Amino acid sequence: MIFGYIPLEGGYEVPMREVGANIPFDWLIYILMFIPIAIFLYGFVKRVQVWKLAKGELHRNDKIGQRIWSWFVYTFLQLRLFKKPTPGTMHAFLFWGFLILFLAAGVDASHHWLGFPHIEGSSYISFSAFVDIFGLLALIGIIVLAVIRYGQKPDRLNDNKGSDGWIILLVFAILLTGYFIEGLRIMAQIKWEPTMEAIMYEKFASPVGWVFASLFAGMSRASILVWHRILWWLHMAMAFVFIALIPYTKLWHIMAGMINYIFRDLEPSACRMVENIEEAETFGVENIEEFGWKDLLDLDACIRCGRCQENCPAYNTGKHLNPKLTLIQAMKQHLDEKAPYLMAAKAGEEDAEMVAMTEEAEAASPMDKSLLYDVVTTDVIWDCTNCRACMEHCPMFIEHIPKIIEMRRNLVMWQGDMPSEAQMAFTNMERNYNPWGVGWANRAEWLKERGIREMVNVLSEDGKEFEYLLYAGCAVSFDDRYKKVGEALVRLLNQAGVSFGYLGTEEMCCGDSARRLGNEYLYQTLASQNIETFNNYGVKKIIVVCPHGYNTLKNEYPQMGGNYEVYHYTEILAKLVAEGKLKPGNIGAKITYHDSCFLGRHNNVYDQPRQVLKAAGANIVEIPQAKNKGFCCGAGGGRMWLEEHAVEGYKRINDTRTEQLLVPNPEMIVTNCPFCLTMISDGVKGANKEEQVKVFDVAEILWKSMGN
Repeated sequence: MIFGYIPLEGGYEVPMREVGANIPFDWLIYILMFIPIAIFLYGFVKRVQVWKLAKGELHRNDKIGQRIWSWFVYTFLQLRLFKKPTPGTMHAFLFWGFLILFLAAGVDASHHWLGFPHIEGSSYISFSAFVDIFGLLALIGIIVLAVIRYGQKPDRLNDNKGSDGWIILLVFAILLTGYFIEGLRIMAQIKWEPTMEAIMYEKFASPVGWVFASLFAGMSRASILVWHRILWWLHMAMAFVFIALIPYTKLWHIMAGMINYIFRDLEPSACRMVENIEEAETFGVENIEEFGWKDLLDLDACIRCGRCQENCPAYNTGKHLNPKLTLIQAMKQHLDEKAPYLMAAKAGEEDAEMVAMTEEAEAASPMDKSLLYDVVTTDVIWDCTNCRACMEHCPMFIEHIPKIIEMRRNLVMWQGDMPSEAQMAFTNMERNYNPWGVGWANRAEWLKERGIREMVNVLSEDGKEFEYLLYAGCAVSFDDRYKKVGEALVRLLNQAGVSFGYLGTEEMCCGDSARRLGNEYLYQTLASQNIETFNNYGVKKIIVVCPHGYNTLKNEYPQMGGNYEVYHYTEILAKLVAEGKLKPGNIGAKITYHDSCFLGRHNNVYDQPRQVLKAAGANIVEIPQAKNKGFCCGAGGGRMWLEEHAVEGYKRINDTRTEQLLVPNPEMIVTNCPFCLTMISDGVKGANKEEQVKVFDVAEILWKSMGN
């Protein structure tokens, strides 16, 4: 029917809806739709071309089944979003509503293109009601999200753009006009029928549309039919604008996010490996295009929801680092500005605009901007504690930490530009294999100092058989406070009858601080020496005291062929208690527990330390900032060795964290990490609470509960 149209009459004997009724030339829509689709595909190709500018290698083509499942779970079930229940639920309503409406539009199109029969009878009522209700959920979702953004104005949404509001308004208009059209259709059918019974099935098939129909009860049928046509075409035009805008606005996160779900990092938490480092001509990343394509995809996937900044300890203590704004969005803006020049150069063309640039414009060229000094800046790069809160809470699986590490590598290994404290830590690790700088020959002296030498099988001296290697780490060896933790652990293992060996002076720093401060060469040197020593002694299982060493040995040493069963000591203690090999008493103290970032978010070990503490009779009072929402102590990412200066109006990270832990007025604060123990102890002293509140490690609490 080229020039005519299907008239909109009353109800049908068998419940159904005639697609395109009352719309002259409705077939044109199926031709016009190719315009927004073409615009969308053009934008899609242009964005992919930008990602292909990446020079870095980052291949993610393994574990195909797991990647497809990741795409399905995080795209359609929206699981990552529900970490913030209200906005997560509203976004899910919006997504599911649009998805169902899109599928319904596809069903309508199938009548035109494929000649499919109409859905009729009870199937029509059920399907139509399903679509109607999900459309309402989408409408509710967009309204609530708008109220959150423009009414509540949470700090995490501190970078509103004009386009954000227009997109919200566009989505709202598309959804609302859909119900106006449905209401007009129903009222036109009602006015055609002499009785309501013939159309009453629409009350169940289109419950929301039925309510909207009442808005037009006072209009004549002729006016209803005219407005039905006008709004139908307006609705379709807005839908086409929506499709066309996707690659050019924040709506692009729909596509970029789905691709990100497929190619996200499925491996354990680890820094990226630099292969063949001896042959490398450059180190780290100096220019935006030197990142891998997935890193550039990350920049497009960012929806600016602010969940990263909301949980960032640096941002929350007034530092330069804001993982959303001063890192990801700053890099995205730089990439968008630089991409046309890079693409022109890649094509081997002289860009006319570049040739015609004035001297003033040339001075402001993005090609002349330094990623490290002008775009991100070194203050931002060094502020990061690697706590992983940004990555844990990002609904798009954006990888912030690897980008920071790559830029640190360039600053340290290529530019030679680093804080003086970092240089001192590197020197100490190079000369004495520990960041404290204490002579390496004294590494095993803590055994004698604490009176436990006879309990320990020092492999180079005693050479006895062992099941586990105790990797004590630098803090147990050289930090006077943490030597007490090492002693408690040794006594506990000895009492439980665990067979373990210790390397003594042959043990070297795990290299975590070197790597995360950007000195990859030093890290690989230390790691390779440790791996060689482990292998010489036939090590199979390792108990690690420090969470930083635990993460390094467990997740990063395998990159260099060091494959072992690695346990944090709290995992071993929980197992020994569960097996009855350790019988705790009842310490009877009210405590708050601090989750180490590298044990918690990096390795998901939350329960075992708590199991040990509860077995020891501790009354754990959980604070809001616990487990995956835990606030960093400030010492991760190598920042243990860097000075932190408090920003005016804010406290230092460790003081802020201590303040959180002190809220329930505990008798004790308990940690599981040497860095955390130091930082929280300093925080307690700074709060003048050292007489009322003591800071202990998990191992000490268990040992104390047993009457020691």
